[in-house]
Amino acid sequence: MLLASAVVVWEWLNEHGRWRPYSPAVCHHIEAVIRSDPRSGSLVLGQVDSRLSPYIIDLHSMHQFRQDTGSTCSSFFSVTLNSWSCVVHLWC
Repeated sequence: MLLASAVVVWEWLNEHGRWRPYSPAVCHHIEAVIRSDPRSGSLVLGQVDSRLSPYIIDLHSMHQFRQDTGSTCSSFFSVTLNSWSCVVHLWC
């Protein structure tokens, strides 16, 4: 269980090999979906941000898919504890 002061940031690997964070609203949505049904298969990012409507995250493989092009990339999350410099990364 995460501390109430923890901040969860989900990120995706772009075409230049750089990790880019999702917006706080998207991160919150991802966490809410996982908490409501840990066995969820996927989620549509366009439900939170219309600019992300072509993207789906497969929660089992931890990959983001772009439906209109078929491209895929990895996703992961990091947890930052409020005033600590501790960061936990999870790649699946």
